[in-house]
Amino acid sequence: MEQWRGHNAIVTGAGSGIGMATTVELLKHGVNVIGLDIQADKLEELAGSLGCTSSTSVGSNDSRRGKFHPKVCNITDERAVEEAFGWVDSVLGGVSVLINNAGIIMRTSLLDGTLKDWNFFMNINVLAQCVCSREAYRSMTKNNINGHIVQINSICGHSITPYFAHKMYNASKTAVTVLCEGLRHELSLVNSKIKVTSVSPGSVDTDIFKTANFKPSSQVISSRPALRPEDVAAAIITTLETPPHVQIAELTIIPNGSTIQSHGTPAPVNI
Repeated sequence: MEQWRGHNAIVTGAGSGIGMATTVELLKHGVNVIGLDIQADKLEELAGSLGCTSSTSVGSNDSRRGKFHPKVCNITDERAVEEAFGWVDSVLGGVSVLINNAGIIMRTSLLDGTLKDWNFFMNINVLAQCVCSREAYRSMTKNNINGHIVQINSICGHSITPYFAHKMYNASKTAVTVLCEGLRHELSLVNSKIKVTSVSPGSVDTDIFKTANFKPSSQVISSRPALRPEDVAAAIITTLETPPHVQIAELTIIPNGSTIQSHGTPAPVNI
């Protein structure tokens, strides 16, 4: 991680779960983190736990730790994203690492779901990620940085889960899988050295289901083991530690005792 020490990383959804764990880990390695989240209270809580109030050094006397810059940002607002990246360009000298972590899961059936819910799903899980990746590319190119974009995907982007009202989540994460390869292809066509990695975790014990319209215990989690956010953060660090000539295109991590593909037969769900 020495190659990134003193550089700037943007982490979306930094206020909780995988985003928070990744932020903490990057700061430990001397990377400055611009944490984007729509929930101001979550960012304030994180900043407080790090011993800072705004853009101050994490840890009072540890100069090797990175600096945390919390920024309230709705990543589905293109202008807000552009302003956040523009601030990093003008004040901090550009973005070297982007962790596209923000995402949602919710129960919405293809039989009786609403366009509003489907748009919300795709705007956050797919389109916002594309906008952030575009802005990262622009910043890295402008500042001559051979950076690294890490997209937080899911095993649901590589297999179809059998759970009712879960297919739009499958679709959004499958789109991430396709767009990661598409982004690598376009970068190669312009001779860019920017890396793109898809990190696809299995079940992770986070608060993501609080935004869902169903309880994971009754339909998804059951007795299956789960990863911790820190496990995914460690995997992200692994991808960032690769030398310039090596790119981890896809990293799939699952808890021991589980599988990528669901092999159970879920009970029918009445609508």
